[in-house]
Amino acid sequence: MPDGQRSLSPSSIELQLARPISELCLPARAANGLARHGVNTVGQLIARSRQDLKNEIHGLGSGSISEIEKALKREGLNLAAAGRAFQYGRPLSRHARNHQAWLAGLPVLKEADGFQ
Repeated sequence: MPDGQRSLSPSSIELQLARPISELCLPARAANGLARHGVNTVGQLIARSRQDLKNEIHGLGSGSISEIEKALKREGLNLAAAGRAFQYGRPLSRHARNHQAWLAGLPVLKEADGFQ
């Protein structure tokens, strides 16, 4: 095995992906934005691409995303490649749907419109 590389067992990889993002020592803005969007583990974070983070998480700009990438790089991890990110089946919150509608120029949904 080349110097600097280590072999990880499947169980150690699972443990690393299950770690909370708080262990990455991210800046408060990045950590709070991720937590508000339901990204709580390293595995959930690396399943998203840079573009996904920028588009989906309000208040997360290029600087915060760069800090996230630096923290992941320290752990030997990267964000997903653009277009290859895993799509979660988790339904969006009313706030997230309204934000996406607002960005797309569509009418904002109301609580009475019946969300599932």
